[in-house]
Amino acid sequence: MRVRYVCDVCGTSVGDLHLDVLDEQRLGFTALTPEERADIIRPDGAGGLIVASVCDDCADTDTGRDQERLIH
Repeated sequence: MRVRYVCDVCGTSVGDLHLDVLDEQRLGFTALTPEERADIIRPDGAGGLIVASVCDDCADTDTGRDQERLIH
């Protein structure tokens, strides 16, 4: 299974994981509320997942976005 991390601000690929078995606890997904999971994780249409993240460039710059949203 492919787990792709994509910047929620600019759309840049942050990284990819290719896993034989998805371990949600190891990836930290079990720490998320159902609402956070729905907001952050979505299927990619090919059997994998896309995880919304923030790249280093967007985290280091003023993106004009609500900083509270970047934390959640």
